[in-house]
Formats: sequence, structure tokens, C-alpha cells
Amino acid sequence: MPRKQKSIVEQLAAKAIRLGVEELEVEYKDGYEEVFTLKGALGVGIASLRSSTPRAASLRHELYGITKRKRRLTIGDSKYELRARIFESFGEDTFRVQRRRL
Repeated sequence: MPRKQKSIVEQLAAKAIRLGVEELEVEYKDGYEEVFTLKGALGVGIASLRSSTPRAASLRHELYGITKRKRRLTIGDSKYELRARIFESFGEDTFRVQRRRL
């Protein structure tokens, strides 16, 4: 049976969880969707997607969906809930995704 492909947000959230952080931020900069993990005042870049690609469009679509409805996911034996909010940065939508363990 074919395995279901993980969503882009789930892949990024899994990476953030492995790094021990609770927040992701996705912002547009110079033609790319830049993804950062946040812990306190420290941010570390973990991904960069060219904004014109289908993968970046899919990421933005998923993020807009999470702002309207929380998403639950399972990573390993742990369950998490993702919540996102949008704020504006230099005229572009920027997403802040928070996760909490259930």
C-alpha cells in the first residue's frame, strides 16, 4: 500500500520538534519563502523555497488553512496541535506557527 506523503508543514514541524523549538515563522523575502525556527529571541533558518514553485504555493495554502483551523499531527509516539496566525511584514503576509504537545 502506498504511504501517504507528509504535508510540507508537517515536514517542517517535525524538523522543528527534533530541534526542540515550539514555533516556526514563514516569511517572504527576495522571491523566496524563508522558514525559521524560533526559540525566544533566537531564530534559525531551516528552509528556503522559491516562491514561484508549486511547493511554496502549497506551503502558503496549508498555512492559510491552519490559520482557520488547527491541525493535529503525530510524530513518533507524540501528538501535537499546530496553530498559525498571520501578521504583516513589509506588505507581505508572514506566518507564525505554534505547536503544543497534546
